[in-house]
Amino acid sequence: MKLTLILLALITMNTCGNTSKTITNQSNNNNTTEINGLYRIKTLYNIDVSRNNLSINFDTQEQKLSGFSGCNRFFGKYTLEANTIKVGPLASTKMLCRETANTIESKMHDALSKINKVIIDGELLKLAKDDTIIITAIRSQENETVFNYSALSRGKFEDITISKSTISVKKDRNSKPIKKTCSKSDWQRLISLLKDIQLDSLPKLKAPTEARFHDGAAIGKLKINYNNVSYESSSFDHGQPPKAIKALVKEILSIGQNIE
Repeated sequence: MKLTLILLALITMNTCGNTSKTITNQSNNNNTTEINGLYRIKTLYNIDVSRNNLSINFDTQEQKLSGFSGCNRFFGKYTLEANTIKVGPLASTKMLCRETANTIESKMHDALSKINKVIIDGELLKLAKDDTIIITAIRSQENETVFNYSALSRGKFEDITISKSTISVKKDRNSKPIKKTCSKSDWQRLISLLKDIQLDSLPKLKAPTEARFHDGAAIGKLKINYNNVSYESSSFDHGQPPKAIKALVKEILSIGQNIE
């Protein structure tokens, strides 16, 4: 009798164990990874691309994604089941940009076409092809505003990025950026000047001079991320921005020069 009871107990325990494991597996298979929101791309194929302001925004309700790929904005659909993702097809705007921006953009689109796995690690999003991570991105704060001004020529390199918390200045292609905290007064001046700008018209603003085309003048460009949307001006001569953004560019340069 005792032996029978022991055998029944062992069978019951084994059955319960198998049932629990099956439920856990089913739960994992049906658990869709939560990725809704805007992310700032940190690395692309293990290369730091933070200064390029690349972004990707997931709308889980509509299963749509959009973002900025270095030169143009892209948009399209995706499907996500558990941690398996499929992106595409994607469409994009057709702006002409510098060769370096086009190179980054090609790599971004190539990476998006390959990813099939999503990994969430706190605020860090990892997009992988099988077991190889090819994109990492940081979840962006809601309504984050970021200013970026660049001036490039054969003999000049200047890149200034300003957010509410940080000023980052890079004056050499191969050097690390210099960073410091953005003061409340500096940020308030930038936001005040931003209110006078029609962001949708930024790509259409005409440069007042054209020395960059024949005199080797540095090429200036202004980028603004506002309310989860990226806006980018057409190129202009460094130091001679279109009138509509002249005061803002001057303030960005002034803040950048005072970082050292």
